[in-house]
Amino acid sequence: MMHPKPAIPLFHYSFIPLILTIILTSGCDRLPGKPTLEERWKPATEVTDFSQLYAQNCSGCHGADGRLGAARPLNDPLYLALVGEDTLRGVIARGVPGTSMPAFAQAAGGSLTDQQIDILVKEMRGRWARPEEFKNTVFPPYSAQEATATGSGPGMARRA
Repeated sequence: MMHPKPAIPLFHYSFIPLILTIILTSGCDRLPGKPTLEERWKPATEVTDFSQLYAQNCSGCHGADGRLGAARPLNDPLYLALVGEDTLRGVIARGVPGTSMPAFAQAAGGSLTDQQIDILVKEMRGRWARPEEFKNTVFPPYSAQEATATGSGPGMARRA
């Protein structure tokens, strides 16, 4: 005499994969393919990493790592010793009229915030300037405005 097998309702089989999936995924905060906080997309105005800011806004003209670009090398310690921090900030923010250097400040129609411009200036000087090499060097004024402020601007008589 054969005993019939007890029938297991189909209902039990359909919930087993669901229950296993819930158990396995509830303990994981990091699923494969899920980006970390650093890798997640950020609006351009929230980027504060110098390397990313420089790569996206400067390297196209000034070259990777500040050299070998079509425009002035920015990793030149002599240039960074000559140009003041405020002048460098102004050039980045407002650009240079009559040249291919655009304005990057949002106030001037660019895409960078004041904080991002400050990061670029601080990091360029921190990474590439070598002030110890020019400790005892007296530089001429960098711009006509600086020359005028010191009394040696264009058209000014030199007084001895």
